[in-house]
Amino acid sequence: DELVARQKTAAAQAKLQDTVSSINVLDPTSELSRFEDQIRREEAMAQGRAELAADSFASQFDELDNLDEQSEIEARLATLKKKS
Repeated sequence: DELVARQKTAAAQAKLQDTVSSINVLDPTSELSRFEDQIRREEAMAQGRAELAADSFASQFDELDNLDEQSEIEARLATLKKKS
């Protein structure tokens, strides 16, 4: 029984080694390489979208700051006009 189990284990390990050795990540034509490239593209797209969203939020806050400054300037101008 033990010998049969060892023989089956050895055969499975050999088959696994054959499969693993046939996969070459550096081969640009391999399926694994194409899948990895696709994942990298998707990650880059997600990062780009996040950067654009961050820029959009930053510009919106800048616009709000500018509006606050403009309102303050207009309020001071109105005060000066009342004093005149």
